[in-house]
Amino acid sequence: MNELTDYVLAVRVTGSPSAPEGVKSVDVTPPAGAGDITAAAVEGLRAGGLTPADLRSRVIFLAPDDPGCLVSYAALCGFAGRRLDAYADGAVLEFSRLDPDGSAFPDEGRPDGHLMWAQAGGPGIPEAPGMPTVRLALNTPGLAVPEAVTVIRYAARLRMAAPAAVRDALAMLLLIAAIRRRGDDRFPYLSTGSEPAPTTKDDPTQGIDLEKIRRAAAEYRKTLRAGRKGAEVVPAVPVSVHDQRIADANAVSVTAVLARLGSTADPDGRWSCPRPDRHDDGDQDTLMKVSGDNRVRCRRCDAEKIGTVRLVVDVLGLTPDEAAAFILDSTQKLDVRSGWGPPGERTGGRTHAVSA
Repeated sequence: MNELTDYVLAVRVTGSPSAPEGVKSVDVTPPAGAGDITAAAVEGLRAGGLTPADLRSRVIFLAPDDPGCLVSYAALCGFAGRRLDAYADGAVLEFSRLDPDGSAFPDEGRPDGHLMWAQAGGPGIPEAPGMPTVRLALNTPGLAVPEAVTVIRYAARLRMAAPAAVRDALAMLLLIAAIRRRGDDRFPYLSTGSEPAPTTKDDPTQGIDLEKIRRAAAEYRKTLRAGRKGAEVVPAVPVSVHDQRIADANAVSVTAVLARLGSTADPDGRWSCPRPDRHDDGDQDTLMKVSGDNRVRCRRCDAEKIGTVRLVVDVLGLTPDEAAAFILDSTQKLDVRSGWGPPGERTGGRTHAVSA
């Protein structure tokens, strides 16, 4: 387990313990009296003089005895682009070593209806008006039961009634962020647990939006990197006709292409995979999730989300140019889920697909 002296940089706010001798420290306390908490948290980073280069070293957040420090911790995580270790209640908490993916926590499946708001907290929190309330037991092996994980994972907005102990508050924050993770951690609102029932999706009365702070700090980091001293502005290179054609093919609706490949959608907008023969578990009905950036992913076939051209390349065994031709120049529909292709060749239909 790490000691405080193992770190190169210690980040403090008002009330934090002092950094040990030999460890550089910076203060990122948000300015007092600021009406916009998000802007104040980012201003604290700016006033502290933090740079992206600082976060390449071993960094630890020295937490004061106040759960309100989660505001600055969320900003630090956004600025660093990762979870940072913290020192609270006399112990080093090595959050940077946690598995980033909270999918290991099983849930009960996506709720039937849309869950707009929910509340999470420790065992003793009261029920919240107008939303489901779930309780997490941080000091037990189970941490979160599937019922609680379902609510935390699928609620569009979640408020967290933080425990009084800062160590528990930090641990609960990152547990919830991991369960809600979609590419990046998703932080909850920091709540007292006594707010009124919400009236809108982004109701400002529900507490402090830590996810908004995390994202604002990440954007601030981008501006520093883009404007760093000595950076050169490179003139844009004109897009070639070939690359533009690939881009045009990728811009075609991926759901339209899935339909042409014989896939169908369920009522929730998830599509059957056009490569069921590759599912080593024999599952013929694995569903593909379509993301907002016009990409799709099958958890059996794809290591990451893929675009329209790459989908056709993979399904039909074509080159990218041939895939673009199929997407842009053809209206052919192929039932690949039923084994379309020349006799004995699953992907041998290149000529048929391109010439149609």
